[in-house]
Amino acid sequence: MSEPIGEAIVLTNGDAGRPVAGVPLLLRTILALQRAGVERLTLVGAEAPRDPRIRLDVATVPALTPAADERLRLIVGAGTVIDEALVRELGRHARPGEVLEVERDGVHVRVAPGSLVGAPAGRHIAARRGMLGRAGAPAREQAEQLLRGLENPRDGYLDRLIYRRFSRPLTARLLPTRITPNQLTVVGIAAGSAGGLLLGIPGAGATVAAILLLLVSGVLDCSDGELARLRFAESKLGHWLDVAGDTVVHVALLGGIALRLANLGETPSVAAMVGLATGIAGAFAAITSSEQLEGRRHRVPGWENRVLDGVLSPLSTRDWYVFPVGLAAAGLLGWLVPAAAVGAHVFWVATALLLWRALRKSRAPE
Repeated sequence: MSEPIGEAIVLTNGDAGRPVAGVPLLLRTILALQRAGVERLTLVGAEAPRDPRIRLDVATVPALTPAADERLRLIVGAGTVIDEALVRELGRHARPGEVLEVERDGVHVRVAPGSLVGAPAGRHIAARRGMLGRAGAPAREQAEQLLRGLENPRDGYLDRLIYRRFSRPLTARLLPTRITPNQLTVVGIAAGSAGGLLLGIPGAGATVAAILLLLVSGVLDCSDGELARLRFAESKLGHWLDVAGDTVVHVALLGGIALRLANLGETPSVAAMVGLATGIAGAFAAITSSEQLEGRRHRVPGWENRVLDGVLSPLSTRDWYVFPVGLAAAGLLGWLVPAAAVGAHVFWVATALLLWRALRKSRAPE
């Protein structure tokens, strides 16, 4: 299906109020469906919880009954824990007029046309993505499964290789606590800023401390978002803190680099600084255009989009920390500005060419 499933039916039992990762099961199910694009919901055997985060249309019926139309519905079994990734996965497999089911550990989720919502199970599939579990499963197991469903396509290489490996166990331990995502963000900003400034102090000890603090900052930057999404606690303040915090850490790191270069007497030339500034501006413009035009360029599949999304876009994240830290550890920090200037220009030119090719394909007649 090219469009998300717009309607869902949730069967309820005595587990509706059971906490799952700190959120009552029924409320979690409703909010997960809402995130996945569901607009209308029918609850069987329960009233909708009162929560200002619920924005979809909710109706209540005493029993599951067939509908008069053939629109596809998602049916969530009683006591079932799901996430938005599973709902989207089912949407990709669903076909008009067909009953589709995923079952695991005695719980199930189905997609069926209105007239067949109560019919026996049809085609079974093994969903590769998303959470499907029992409400009564151990809390740690639930948290681990939910965390695996929080894939972020904007993650950089360091996020995938390092930060997420530490952030997910940390988030699972923080779920039962009163620590908030915004508190994690503030601690991460402080650690990253200290690490960036420490890089300006010559010596192996300061460099090691800077690396550790930047690592802690990266882990916390992943964990705060995971905690917010699992608790459905995203906020405008949290988004602002995240964006502002990244900027503060970047400035601190650049300040540390400038201080270290000054201490070493290796101040870069004006030409190198101009080259770096123009390269950064070009890279920012190219990657911003790629993200803003994502919908248009994805109209036609192609290898250009795979490279833009899977190779070049992740390079615009905090992955660039590797270069100054690595050069500082090797005693070659003086090479940073000239190398970064060349790399930035190569990056924006490659991004612009691939974006142009992808947009040209999207405009070509089929």
